[in-house]
Amino acid sequence: MKLPRRMRLALRVQRGISYLCFALFGPILTAIYRFRFRFSAHQVDAVRAQYRAVRAEHPGPLLICSNHLTLVDSIIQTIVLGSLWDYLRHPASLPWNLPEAKNFYHRFSWRLVCYLGRCIPVERGACAEQARLAQARMRYVLDRGDAIAIFPEGRRSRSGRVDDRDFSYGVGQLLNRVPGAKVLCVYLRGMHFGGFADFPTPGDRFYVQLKMLVPHSASTGLRRARDYSAQIVAQLKAMEDDYFTARASGALSLPAAS
Repeated sequence: MKLPRRMRLALRVQRGISYLCFALFGPILTAIYRFRFRFSAHQVDAVRAQYRAVRAEHPGPLLICSNHLTLVDSIIQTIVLGSLWDYLRHPASLPWNLPEAKNFYHRFSWRLVCYLGRCIPVERGACAEQARLAQARMRYVLDRGDAIAIFPEGRRSRSGRVDDRDFSYGVGQLLNRVPGAKVLCVYLRGMHFGGFADFPTPGDRFYVQLKMLVPHSASTGLRRARDYSAQIVAQLKAMEDDYFTARASGALSLPAAS
């Protein structure tokens, strides 16, 4: 489905406005993250350097595929992956997000925040026409070389672990439509609590691991989408296993409670 011209223009305008707003409000958001909620990230400088290297090597369309535990994972991830200066220098590195419309679009204030935060709303169980339109919007921003942050599981994990049995095929379908897109898997978890919650525990420190993935499939259509999605979720599961193995062995020490 080709996106109508007015919608393409609307996305370009949204991209520009979100960039300006990030320049204005990014420092405030970062201050709230650091001082109001006392959040921090494990080896954040190394994580940001790795993300910069990924974008330098792959400046085109990028899918950032992450596990999903809280309602603000996208915000935390954006702050951890890059500094304000990183995003101002390289606007394409500031990811678009795909919030569930029913969670954030019932109030004008939330709709405004999502618009300014570079979001494309999606509806689980939407009709075919709405789903195609949302996919067309995603494809358009990817084709322009931007990054999209997506949760391959399709919803927050109630168990607190990556669900590698019951997951969405949405990320695979998107890869079908943008075959040149690269995949960056990101595993993010609070080290104090880190389980399923609406909001992370204040004072938490986030563990973050990044890994590029090149999914393969000899199938076509929905089967290929399923294969791609399964490989991405399996990679996130393996990264989760690495995290808990490191914790159990003492290789990854937990920070002292603040």
